[in-house]
Amino acid sequence: MGPNRAASRDLHLKVPPPETALFQHSPSPGARVKTEWEPGCQPDEVYDRVLPPWRSRLRRYLVDRLRKEKDWMAGWQGRVRTKERDRYFYWTAVFGTHTFFMTFLPMFFFFGYPYKGRGMLHVVGLGIYISSFAKDLVCTPRPYSPPVVRLSMSTHHHEYGFPSSHSTNSVSIALFLGEWLFEYREKIGVPILLAAWAVLIVYAASVVGGRLYTGMHSVADIVGGSIMGVGCWGLWLLVGTHVEAWVATGSYSVPLITVPVALSLVHYHPEPVDDCPCFEDAIAILAVILGGFVGHWADVRLGMSVPPNLRRGIWDEGAAMGTLITCLRIVIGIGIIFAWRLLAKATLLRVLPPIFRFTAKLFDFDLPTRRFYKAATAYPGVPDTPIRAIPSFIDLATENTSSDNTPDGSSSPSESAHSHSPHMLSVNGSHDVVRSRSPSPLRMRTRTGNGVEPGVRQLDKQMEMNKSVVVQSKRRREKDPAKYDAEVLTKVGVYSGIGLLATTMVPILFGLIEKALFGR
Repeated sequence: MGPNRAASRDLHLKVPPPETALFQHSPSPGARVKTEWEPGCQPDEVYDRVLPPWRSRLRRYLVDRLRKEKDWMAGWQGRVRTKERDRYFYWTAVFGTHTFFMTFLPMFFFFGYPYKGRGMLHVVGLGIYISSFAKDLVCTPRPYSPPVVRLSMSTHHHEYGFPSSHSTNSVSIALFLGEWLFEYREKIGVPILLAAWAVLIVYAASVVGGRLYTGMHSVADIVGGSIMGVGCWGLWLLVGTHVEAWVATGSYSVPLITVPVALSLVHYHPEPVDDCPCFEDAIAILAVILGGFVGHWADVRLGMSVPPNLRRGIWDEGAAMGTLITCLRIVIGIGIIFAWRLLAKATLLRVLPPIFRFTAKLFDFDLPTRRFYKAATAYPGVPDTPIRAIPSFIDLATENTSSDNTPDGSSSPSESAHSHSPHMLSVNGSHDVVRSRSPSPLRMRTRTGNGVEPGVRQLDKQMEMNKSVVVQSKRRREKDPAKYDAEVLTKVGVYSGIGLLATTMVPILFGLIEKALFGR
């Protein structure tokens, strides 16, 4: 028997347990701790082979910091966690999410503050995009769990660790609102201004510090996220007035520049190694910003002025009528956005796949498709995708993201959830891919008698052919629907429409209705 055949027979693939972490989805003392999958936890060699060298070096630096912080974080978490603090940081985390931002943002436009609304949209929206971009760029895990235990209500743990988007959002919101209050300092007085600033400081500190307390982020994550939040706010301070003046000219350069830029940012978003939802967040917020730009430009170009009485006019009819109008604006406005989302998504998912197939056949080329997404030419008919939770409302469906496994309390702390003793599976010389429960690219390490590593070479070949070797567990495949290329442009269309409606069309509708009812 030749040495090559002997090496092939002795080849083993170490198939480790899933890349998981320990999560507690309730602040109650008796809450179960569960194991759940998260991205970024594969061996460094996998990321070194998939990522460009400069991205890999940046990831290595951040991962080294995580390894240095893991024991400190676990010890600190064990000392400071109490029932009351668990509840506090569990719930204050809501105020740093995209859902919180997308929920209250339309109120600026519904109640007559379009200038400030656009400022908030651009400041926080840019932060959401940059943090999502950075997450997919460096592909770093969250703090190693065990030894850290996560306390989280939502599915943000399905995203990479660096940077903390909660920190970016909360810092930029606090700075923007603090600047707005400063503009009214002569009207509200210095004591009220200082008190309001103190509230904003507590808000930002609670969200940022809470990411450490709950084990969701490292020190580097929250520092990086906070710096990005400050940068987004500072950038808008410098260019905000000029951008508003440019759009107010009504020039056709506005749509001719903003539309291609937005589509280019979508197309050139970094491709991650693991299946991470950051790209979907980036698409959504870019599209909303684009819709806001186009809506503002159309408002100026076509003279569709948002009526000024939206701010104070509702109280001219008395407190009772003002309260009623306020409630109706919220219900009608959100209802219109929901209806648009349902209608636009269903329509675009039916229209786009045939267009993609026709274009590919007409020009005889393969349309560009992101990793983890199916091309229209690879599936028949229309993709059957469910209506997922709209980012404007809090998603508490933790049961859908949790596994049924409870970790063994006797397990010793390790650098990551995949560092337990791996299972050894023999394979034949054909290098068959072994399916594990991992939803991430297969992690392959080999051992042969002569020190040769054919498994590594095989992994290189697989990555060259497929860009990644994706191995998904049966459970995760059953829960997570497939992703389709048509969904990308569908999101662009749906959320740009939401931006257009929320910032321009719905406020104009309110003005017309109230003018007809009250004659003002």
